[in-house]
Amino acid sequence: MNVVKSVVRKTYRSVMFLSFLSVLLLSTVLLLAFLANPQEMYNTIQSIFGIQ
Repeated sequence: MNVVKSVVRKTYRSVMFLSFLSVLLLSTVLLLAFLANPQEMYNTIQSIFGIQ
């Protein structure tokens, strides 16, 4: 039973770590896109969310 708990715990940690890396990668890409062309990024966000 301890082996199963250990495997589940390691799997959970791995999934959480990969989720953290995914969020970090997404935020980095969005930040770089914003820094590359702030006005176009702002226009894109306005068109996506329908902001006037």
